[in-house]
Amino acid sequence: MSNNQINHKVPLSGRLSYGLTDGCGNLLYCIIGSYLLYFYTDVFGLSVATAGAILLFTRLLDAIDAPIWGFIVDHTKSKYGQSRPYFLWLCVPFAVFMWLTFTTPALSGTTKIIYAVVTYILAGIFYTGIQTAITSILPNLTRRPGERVILNTFRMVGGNIGAFICMTFTLPLVAFLVKEMNKKDFHIH
Repeated sequence: MSNNQINHKVPLSGRLSYGLTDGCGNLLYCIIGSYLLYFYTDVFGLSVATAGAILLFTRLLDAIDAPIWGFIVDHTKSKYGQSRPYFLWLCVPFAVFMWLTFTTPALSGTTKIIYAVVTYILAGIFYTGIQTAITSILPNLTRRPGERVILNTFRMVGGNIGAFICMTFTLPLVAFLVKEMNKKDFHIH
């Protein structure tokens, strides 16, 4: 962006786009928060203690990887800028590991636990990288303090809308789909 673009008011489309970053991010993050424990125990077949330990361990790891991502993004110099490369470079690995996190391969014992740990940890690391880049791009969108406040407001509202949608509809949707599959005697092999 040129100096003139950075000093002008961000258009509504830019504000909405920035708001969608947390809206969509919270859809995914809250699905993990509201559904993953159920998935690990009732679908994947892990014990509650094992699933809880995995969730705790990954949150502890996140306390370490978030500052590391901040350092990485802060020291990035590329033709795409400081933050944008991580939207490009991390979206595919994140999507793959999110899909793998909610996939149930025919594993047992320790192998099943290792699979759950590795897929969820890698999905979390890539998610943190993307979210760090989203946060760090704000100073590059505008230099005007008032515009930054407005953009952050759009982002927080978007995040709350994403969280509301997810927390309201994820588990009821799962229950509905399970009920419908049971009606049709649908089995996944």
